[in-house]
Amino acid sequence: MHESNKYAKRVSLSLPPELVVKFDAIIIKKAYLNRSKAVADVLRDWISRDEWVQGKGVKVCTISILYDHGMRGVSDRITEIQHRFGASIIASMHVHLSHDDCLEVITAKGSAREMQEIADSLASVRGVRHCKLAVVR
Repeated sequence: MHESNKYAKRVSLSLPPELVVKFDAIIIKKAYLNRSKAVADVLRDWISRDEWVQGKGVKVCTISILYDHGMRGVSDRITEIQHRFGASIIASMHVHLSHDDCLEVITAKGSAREMQEIADSLASVRGVRHCKLAVVR
């Protein structure tokens, strides 16, 4: 990291080309003036979510996961994780999107730390293509 001035720090990133293309398309669609502002907004959101995890009280969230159900063991591993956190999981909905893709939407409540732990556990499963925790309350 290199300091460019007292108000901002220059950071260099190496990203897969397909990710840059998709990111640039979003930047254009949302009318950002530059990548730096867009990256800063994404980082603020990520930091905000991390701060949410540190909060107290009962939280409610949904966790959406998109996965390749044809990958060996992925469905079993997702089910194991849901059973491990069974006291916190209120409901789960499974949708067959295509021959290869399934979507699982889980509603859970408990501490913010536990909600994040569930999402992190699901995201780490081989075959899970996308995992998103959305805060409801």
